[in-house]
Amino acid sequence: EKAEHISYTTATTGTLYRMLPTMARVQADTTHTVSIQPAGSGKVLDILVLPGQAVQQGQALLHYQNHSLHIARLQETQTRTALAATLATQQEASQAYTRGKALAGQTVSVGEMQKRLAALQQAKENVAARQAELAVLKHRFDEEYTSPTEQHATQDETSTLVAPFAGTITRLNTAIAADVDPNLPLLTLSDSQHVWLVSDIAPQEAALLAPTGQQLTTLPDGTATQPLHTVIETIGAVADPTTGLVPVLSRVDNSQGHLRPGMVLNSLLQTTQSQSGLLVPADAVQTVNGQNVVFQTVSDTTIRPTPVETGLEENGQIVILSGLQTGARIVQHGSLALKAMMVLPAMDAE
Repeated sequence: EKAEHISYTTATTGTLYRMLPTMARVQADTTHTVSIQPAGSGKVLDILVLPGQAVQQGQALLHYQNHSLHIARLQETQTRTALAATLATQQEASQAYTRGKALAGQTVSVGEMQKRLAALQQAKENVAARQAELAVLKHRFDEEYTSPTEQHATQDETSTLVAPFAGTITRLNTAIAADVDPNLPLLTLSDSQHVWLVSDIAPQEAALLAPTGQQLTTLPDGTATQPLHTVIETIGAVADPTTGLVPVLSRVDNSQGHLRPGMVLNSLLQTTQSQSGLLVPADAVQTVNGQNVVFQTVSDTTIRPTPVETGLEENGQIVILSGLQTGARIVQHGSLALKAMMVLPAMDAE
């Protein structure tokens, strides 16, 4: 056995599915993608990231000169000055009204008292109006210019766009010194913890698939030795009018960061075509004189060729329809050498 490097396997009951080979492209998870727009208008000062770069939550992405923030700060200064003036006016009006009440009916007429009361009420309304304006400005600073995607400097008019979550910059739509507008998305951030595998296939092939079917994808060299196992989640209902193909999607946990949007990988999609029986590795089956055989162990020292009827072969496995029992121990690696040992004597006899 050592000389022939023989290894064994056991026949097990199971179901084998026909797999559809396809190409799968990695796409950012659109349910965890955000376009980052500035709160104000102005010009880009500097850009701190590149497309494809991984970023952490709260990381600074871009600085811009926020003209809207500058105007809001000027309004705040002017409103505070106006509030101080109205507070002074209110205090004077209140003192005048208090003195008038003390002298009412003596040196201050009823008409004068009403004028002083009206002036006090007007002063109070002016104070309330200025306080409301400051509250609106505070809300803008706290909510509009400060958010999960933006922070502002406390003194100057510089604003910083920040990452609201850890992910990958998938798009950059601006440049240094470019104009900034609240309606223009500057960056697109995608959560790189999850991505989509998208396979575009013909409609007749899509008819062979079903949601919850398995998808096996070969990862790039050096990242993993085993195929990536995912579940088909979505099968497009209609074909793309441009390509005539139907998209098939499965969602992937990408916490290891092996996959990046734009990658194209070899993949297998599980179809609804299947066959049940005993499953063995395909390389355990050899053809001898036109007959499929496996080499079965009948004792610790004896191996014999056993004719079998085979069925569906897929992804390195084959279905044995008859000729073997469940649990049968057969040769896997080394079966080709055993075949040669059978065939060569027969050839010599001829």
